[in-house]
Amino acid sequence: MLRKTEYAARFLQKCKPRDYDYTAKRHKWLANDPDIPTMVEQIQETRALQAKEERVKAERIAAWRNGLLELTDIEIYELRLKVLADSLGAYGLATFITQHFKHLNNDQPIDQPPQFQSDKNVRLGRTEQMPTVEPRD
Repeated sequence: MLRKTEYAARFLQKCKPRDYDYTAKRHKWLANDPDIPTMVEQIQETRALQAKEERVKAERIAAWRNGLLELTDIEIYELRLKVLADSLGAYGLATFITQHFKHLNNDQPIDQPPQFQSDKNVRLGRTEQMPTVEPRD
């Protein structure tokens, strides 16, 4: 049985490191990327902006509940989606959306069970009859 060091030696014999220096290209790729303090600052700004947006949404919903203003269509949509997500959870929301869109593509109403035709009630027209196969000699 081969030991780990023997496997490593075999690997290094077959896969020799390349002589090409990739660091120059790597520095060109990373030249436009910000440094760590700049990235931290950008993340903090994004979090502050998100918190402000959430606060404004909460204030608008509170004003709507008090009858002071009307919500836009997108705000109503977001509110409905949040209520569904909170009450159903991730799996329940995914199931609900799947079922909802499945029924949108059908003519069958959502509140009625699907109506299946039995084989006895299905009639084949003259053009839809099963073709017969002629025996060949």
